[in-house]
Amino acid sequence: MDLTPYIGSIVTIVIAVVGGYVAMKNAITQEVQGIRVDLTRVETKVDDLTTQVEKHNSVMERTFRLEEGMTTAYKRIDELKEKDIRLEDKIDCLKIGGTE
Repeated sequence: MDLTPYIGSIVTIVIAVVGGYVAMKNAITQEVQGIRVDLTRVETKVDDLTTQVEKHNSVMERTFRLEEGMTTAYKRIDELKEKDIRLEDKIDCLKIGGTE
């Protein structure tokens, strides 16, 4: 069997297959590189969001502590008001008792 007439066709098929393979490999490589770039962007955004969440949580913790401190301050103010009223009552009693 003489393959001479088919050599051109075989070479063409081999070149087409190899060319297709190389083209597909390049396309996949470019796609992977694009995905890596996108992934890097996502990682950067996640890091930025993590930083913002940590700042937010810090503010929330400080706000909670301030609210607790204000509650304590309001209670103390109420106690001092009551003490002031009692002292004023005692002073009034002494004034009334001293003038009689």
